[in-house]
Amino acid sequence: MTTIFKKTLKQEEATKLMASNQTHIMLLGGGRSGKTFITIRNVLVRASKVKSRHVILRQTFNSVKTSIFLDTLPKVLNLCFPDMPVKWNKSDYFVQLPNGSELWIGGLEDDKRVEKILGKEYSTIYFNEVTQLNYSSVQVALTRLAEKNTLRKKAYYDMNPSTKTSWSYLQFIKKLDPIDNGPLSDPDDYVWMRMNPKDNIQNIDENYLNLLSKMPEKDRLRFLEGEFQDESDGQVYYEFNRENHVKEFTEHFGTKFVLSDFNVDPHCSLVCQFVDGQIQVIDEWFLRNSDTPKAVHEWSKKYKGSTVIPDSTGKNRKTSGQSDFDIIKAAGFQIMSTHNPFVKDRVNNVNRCLKENKIIIHPRCKKLINDLERVSWKNNELDQKTDSLLTHISDALGYGCYNLLPQSKLNLKPFTGIR
Repeated sequence: MTTIFKKTLKQEEATKLMASNQTHIMLLGGGRSGKTFITIRNVLVRASKVKSRHVILRQTFNSVKTSIFLDTLPKVLNLCFPDMPVKWNKSDYFVQLPNGSELWIGGLEDDKRVEKILGKEYSTIYFNEVTQLNYSSVQVALTRLAEKNTLRKKAYYDMNPSTKTSWSYLQFIKKLDPIDNGPLSDPDDYVWMRMNPKDNIQNIDENYLNLLSKMPEKDRLRFLEGEFQDESDGQVYYEFNRENHVKEFTEHFGTKFVLSDFNVDPHCSLVCQFVDGQIQVIDEWFLRNSDTPKAVHEWSKKYKGSTVIPDSTGKNRKTSGQSDFDIIKAAGFQIMSTHNPFVKDRVNNVNRCLKENKIIIHPRCKKLINDLERVSWKNNELDQKTDSLLTHISDALGYGCYNLLPQSKLNLKPFTGIR
């Protein structure tokens, strides 16, 4: 006897949402709630209408192959489209529908696979388990949402919610740009809905719900209730709070400090003033594919003659035959004598300064604010792989804190003048 697929009430709601005029549609919630199944069904419905190309992306190829290509996709086809013959290409990993439409799968961890997948244009891109994807990879993939046909282009997303510092929370829930924390230019184009296991009870074992209900609170809220968490266990700057640390203030006449991290992409710097024992961050520079001469040129437009608190590697790092320090001095800046602390000492000191309200950040410093909220530990190190643009601008802040407001255990005196 053939099983006839019947959508749950939540899947009915999700289907209507995915057929709406919005481009970016997120289904979020607990595990086994039917998010992936109904999304794949809707992608296949779209593919059946017009000869077109579609893709399902995940962090790794092996995971999308195992969970989608070999599991959920065959189930959706068997239950929802039992009479539709499809051709399975198991060398390039796509299925072809009778009308010539193709549904591909891909992982974003391998450059060769990414190049192969993103060498094509699509009518639908489905980002599966977006908690595993970094924002920059998603943005690159979205450039291929450009197939020319009569279908409205769609980007579908699903996830088990992680933390409120994740890019998906900022973009879909808060309607903020994850990079600069400013309002989205098209907030109405980003919509979401929650689907939880209890909404899919007709398709899962009741014991599964019982198992989830007995999990530790953090896991229960995520996998049963589909709730975002307030913070990550691995959040580096856990003392940072927008309400306490992001404020407008008056820029005073006097010595300004440029705090710099000598990276190339991005090259990050901050300018601050030191008032009554408090570091007040005035502005920031976040330069892509840059170098020290370009950074110094930007600093000189308004803050020439300031004192630079650098990443001490600049003493030996050379640009065009000169060390970074030589370039900075030649441009009329003073350089504070310093050395880089251990990473954990630097991070601990920044958290101490945040806790004691010794750091205030102007709202225009959006990159720094984003960094402080999103940088996390991974394998006992700062995570620079998940998103390579993170960590650098908060490193610059750390160098400033280490020199202007050092921890007492380092046996350094608070800054009182140029050393």
